Amino acid sequence: MNIEHILKQHKKNVTPERIQLFESMDAKHIFSASDIEAEFPKLSRASIFRTLKLFLELWVLRRLPLWENGDMYEIEHEHHHHEHMKCQTCGDILSFDSEGICQKIFEAAKKQWFIISEHSLWIFGTCKKCIS
Repeated sequence: MNIEHILKQHKKNVTPERIQLFESMDAKHIFSASDIEAEFPKLSRASIFRTLKLFLELWVLRRLPLWENGDMYEIEHEHHHHEHMKCQTCGDILSFDSEGICQKIFEAAKKQWFIISEHSLWIFGTCKKCIS
């Protein structure tokens, strides 16, 4: 994903900070705003949250609601939609391909004349290392 192209396409300023934040976010699987704040202590909290909001509006980021910890985020890669499983013992988050599940969700919505703008599926349980 080329963040400079996306920003220019939407007539948004391409700044070194936005590029650095995107590159950092893209290198992570899932992250919180606090993770980004810790990595960029010289950037103001407001600047980080404005960038998160902008990236969400441009569909560069996907918000992952984790109720006990607040929101988490991940880069929204085209053609690579997936869902998540969270271990309730160690907190690890695992991803899995959800193409078949998503197809069923959209079919169910279509039958109900419901237009999905966004969806997220979380499965909670115990991971392999915690079972052992």
